[in-house]
Amino acid sequence: MKLTVLTINYNNKEGLTKTFESVRSQTWKDFEFIVIDGGSTDGGKELIEQNDQVNYWVSEKDSGVYNAMNKGIKKANGDYIIFMNSGDFFYDEFVLEKIKDQFDSNIDILYGDSVFFNDKGYRKVIKAPEKLTFGFFYDGGLNHQAVFIKRSLFSDYFYYNEDYKICADWEFFILMVCLYNVSFRYLKEIICYYDFSGISAKVENLPIYIQEREQTLNKYFPAFRDDAELTREMRAKRVKQVLHIKKYPVAWRVFKWMISLFLLFLPKIQKNLRKDNF
Repeated sequence: MKLTVLTINYNNKEGLTKTFESVRSQTWKDFEFIVIDGGSTDGGKELIEQNDQVNYWVSEKDSGVYNAMNKGIKKANGDYIIFMNSGDFFYDEFVLEKIKDQFDSNIDILYGDSVFFNDKGYRKVIKAPEKLTFGFFYDGGLNHQAVFIKRSLFSDYFYYNEDYKICADWEFFILMVCLYNVSFRYLKEIICYYDFSGISAKVENLPIYIQEREQTLNKYFPAFRDDAELTREMRAKRVKQVLHIKKYPVAWRVFKWMISLFLLFLPKIQKNLRKDNF
C-alpha cells in the first residue's frame, strides 16, 4: 500500500462531509482511508459508519488532536501518510493522480502548496519554498494537509508530541528536516484547501502557539536563535528592496553615496568587539 489518507474529526459533521466528498472524488484510488473520531455526538459517527470507502475507523474519546493523529498513524499501512482532517479537502480530483509516481521515490517528506480559506470567504494560495531551511521554520511551517510523510519516520524517530495542543506537527517537521536531515522534495502542485477556522487560527490560542514553538526552539536549537532573528530581518521588505537596487550598478552607486551622506550626521556605529579579543 503506497498511501494512507488519514482524517481526524470531532463534532464537525459539516466539515467531515466535505472531506469525504473530496476523498471519494479522487481519480486515483489506490490508497487506504482511515478516520479517527473523538466520540462525536453531532451525527459524525453515523456519517463515518455509512461511508463504505473507509477502511478503518474508530469513534472514542481521546486526549487531543495529536493523540488522535498518533492513533491513526499506528493503524496505517501506507508507505506515506497525508492528514486531511475534517473540513480540509484536496485541491481537485486529480491531486493524487498527478503525484502518485512520487510515492515510489523513497523521499521522506513530499510537500506542496495550499489554499487557505475560512468561513468568511477568505482565500489565499500559500506557496511552500523549494528548499526547507531553519529560517523558514523559524517564521512559519508546512501545512500537514499538503504534506505526504513517510510513515516510517514516526516509528524510526518519534510520534507527535501529545503534550502540545497546536504545534506538534510543526515540531515534527523542524526536527525531521533541521535536526535529523531527512530528505524532502517540493512537488510544485497545490495539494489542498486548508480550513483556517481551526484551533491554530484563533486569536485566543496565540499564546499557546508561541509558547509551544518557543519550548521546542529553546530545547533543540538554542544556539540558532540570534542567527534566526538576523535571517528574519534579512527577509524584511526594505532589505529586499536594497538587494534589488544592488542589481543595477548606477543606482547602487547613488544609493551607497546617499547612505554615506546620511552616516556623516549620525553617531559612529559601535563595534561589539573589544580590543583585548585580538
